[in-house]
Amino acid sequence: MRGRLILPALAAVLASPAAAEKLDARAMLVASTPAKDSTVEAGLDTITLTFAEPAEVISVTLRLPDDSEMAPVPEAPARRGRQKDYRYRLLAPLEQPGSYAISYLLISKSFKSLNGFIDFQIAGEEAVAASEYAAEPETEE
Repeated sequence: MRGRLILPALAAVLASPAAAEKLDARAMLVASTPAKDSTVEAGLDTITLTFAEPAEVISVTLRLPDDSEMAPVPEAPARRGRQKDYRYRLLAPLEQPGSYAISYLLISKSFKSLNGFIDFQIAGEEAVAASEYAAEPETEE
């Protein structure tokens, strides 16, 4: 008799939408500093990432306005696959106005591999390459 009650209850739990739902990739990143598509002031020196479920962050890279890259340093040792919040220290505060992009790679219960991106800006006028202002020859009339 006991088995007759347990099996239907177990089947109902397994068939529920919550049990069957797989986390959408866009929902994995819950919050970040800087926020996606935000404009921040110069002096940013840390990056924070908060995920919907525990994850193991494999790598984090910051692309700078000149297309070079910086590898932020974790502020604390990661607890392999058991944490949702990550904090990274930048090697130097970001001062140059322009477009930046954070890319991260993680694995979690829902994802064998997930690569995400966070684009943001630093306020101010972007430096323009000297070659864009190449002097035109002066003409005398």
